[in-house]
Amino acid sequence: MGCFPSKAHERSAATWKATGTISLRDAKLKELPASIEGVGKAALVLDASNNRLAALPPALASLTGLARLILPHNALRALPPQLTALSNLKVLVLDYNKLSALEGVCALPRLEKVSATHNALAALPAGVGRLKRLRELNVASNQLTALPDGLGACESLELVDAADNRISVLPEALGSLRRLKVLALDQNSIATVPPALLLGCERLQTLSLHENPITIEALAQTKGYECVEARRRMKHDKQIAAGVLMPSAGMDEGVDRRVAAR
Repeated sequence: MGCFPSKAHERSAATWKATGTISLRDAKLKELPASIEGVGKAALVLDASNNRLAALPPALASLTGLARLILPHNALRALPPQLTALSNLKVLVLDYNKLSALEGVCALPRLEKVSATHNALAALPAGVGRLKRLRELNVASNQLTALPDGLGACESLELVDAADNRISVLPEALGSLRRLKVLALDQNSIATVPPALLLGCERLQTLSLHENPITIEALAQTKGYECVEARRRMKHDKQIAAGVLMPSAGMDEGVDRRVAAR
């Protein structure tokens, strides 16, 4: 694999092993070099952003110490079974690829962040609830029609961004996310929010539902809305007190107001 002379590979592998970082950004690679296998468990970060990778090699399984796998802007269509060997992985970035599923991700118990925006995901894995340490999930700009009930078991989640999908119904199980602070669902087909979500997500400060069928009136009549609104206003007031510049339009309500037709 790879397109460099073997001596260059050896020099690169030595550097990667010394620093713990396999840096392959913007290298016009169609495949990862075989020399990554020589780095082994010394590799903590693999960054191959902005390449032409269509697949990941079996040698990936040798990087058992990897904590961050950064692969945005490639051409990946599937994740390899060897991904499950990366039991220490905390951050997985897969934005701007061609993935239709997130195979093997649920077998990575230490994951804290998954970002897979601008792919072709039709669904999230049914076993996503096994990711007990997951704090941030960004799956915006995909083809999701629903969020799985299992997501409610991701007890550490603080941020979920599933904007620009095809979601029409939200599971009540999301109400189990006690630490959730941000839920971004703009550009979907959501007409109602389950009261269990508003009542159960006791730290929710930002609920964004722009470009959905739901109206501010319908949301305001949902049980639990007052609690979320109070936290949102408190966050806004703290930002003002800290000197954060606010938009001229004022505080974002999170839902589009409809202009009555005349």
